[in-house]
Amino acid sequence: MEANQSASQVYGIERHTLCLASVSGDSIHSRFALGTLGITEPSEIHLVDFDSDEKALSSTVYKHKCGIRALESTPWNPSQFLAINHSVSAASLPVELVELPEDNLETGSSVQDRPVRSIAELDISSAESSLPRSLACHPASHCQKAAIVSPTEVSIWEVGQGKLEQMSSIAASRYSLEEIQSAAWHPTNAFQLSTTDDICVRSWDLRADSKNMQTMTIDYAHSGKVRALDYNPNLPYIIASGGDDGCVRLWDTRNFSSPLLEIANHSHWIYCVAFNPNHDQLLLSAGADGLVNLESIVSVSSACAIAEIDYMSETGSASSSGKELSDTEEKPSDGLVAQYDDHETSVYAGKWSKADPWVFASLSFDGRLVINAVPQSEKYKILL
Repeated sequence: MEANQSASQVYGIERHTLCLASVSGDSIHSRFALGTLGITEPSEIHLVDFDSDEKALSSTVYKHKCGIRALESTPWNPSQFLAINHSVSAASLPVELVELPEDNLETGSSVQDRPVRSIAELDISSAESSLPRSLACHPASHCQKAAIVSPTEVSIWEVGQGKLEQMSSIAASRYSLEEIQSAAWHPTNAFQLSTTDDICVRSWDLRADSKNMQTMTIDYAHSGKVRALDYNPNLPYIIASGGDDGCVRLWDTRNFSSPLLEIANHSHWIYCVAFNPNHDQLLLSAGADGLVNLESIVSVSSACAIAEIDYMSETGSASSSGKELSDTEEKPSDGLVAQYDDHETSVYAGKWSKADPWVFASLSFDGRLVINAVPQSEKYKILL
């Protein structure tokens, strides 16, 4: 494991937080948005910019009418967000599409009396046991779809022209699912989605009828609840899962009888896993132990696949294993690149920057947002 060679940038607020979004639309600054729970204080959305050249943070604060449990930036409009409200009342429904005033998105000044604009609201369920807990927007900007996850259902919605229209749903009762935890979209297929429930990981084809919708089931993905899931953006048949057993596992959805790789560098529940959007040999994980781990998984990445092709073209034969292609001192190899212990409580979210592929942010329950960068030595191994 390499030491962290860049100082962490910390943005701290005296609020409880669960959700973090990486925002697109700015090619210079890394931009992140966090929503506060609003348990004992007014709820807010903080838009935080990080200038990696100046190592400077700036923020804009917006009022929100109720606490936020989950927040996602919409890829098709960087000023719009889908939010799951923490508290539900006659004045606020469970799911909301909101917009931040565009005239303040570039200022970096605090606007604490400026409210967000509510575009549309969605009442999914009035039962406390089935209120939404998480959501996922499809990463392709032309595909304006969102999956809204509750313990009993995953509902698929099309978001456009300021409206939310339900397209389909995956009901736990219909498919004998346990309590649903999370969902992740296939990065290039608008009709393929994966979900987690209890210790299982499943994939779904949303075009199929209800009998044939389920396309894959990993029955024992982890020995505890699976709370985190992500697709490799460059090799979409590779997924990463994180569970209550403290393990991250990499799976090939074409042959999922056993994991491709298992990583056990956490001592408690894992709340998030995230592939680097450009360099998929880098994987973030974070969890209840307060740690953020940066892992190298080059042996199951597109970098290894490309190296295999190059090796075959030069030698005329395949290598005995992908690992030998990366087992030199100059090249990346599997293992823990860096471990960040900047947080004092559970880390619920980790996100890569949309503007800088070497920058990432993490958020803990105590309102601490920490921005870090991939160590220079690892960066050079990947690039050179």
